[in-house]
Amino acid sequence: MKKQQEKISPDRLVDAATAVLEAVAEVREELGEVDIYPPALMGATHQPRCLCDFTKFEVEEATAFLTRLGYLERR
Repeated sequence: MKKQQEKISPDRLVDAATAVLEAVAEVREELGEVDIYPPALMGATHQPRCLCDFTKFEVEEATAFLTRLGYLERR
């Protein structure tokens, strides 16, 4: 039996992408880290509040989206 794939609506993807960009900027400012993988922030002690309303799946999808657009570097 196949697992049903999770999906994210376009509006939710844009909201998550906006939060990911905000989170990356916040972590870079606070911790000085340059290489940040946003899904790795989920559940971390320094997880930005802007990610709290999103699931790890949504943050992963937003990160992939931003990478495809060239806003984030590939890991």
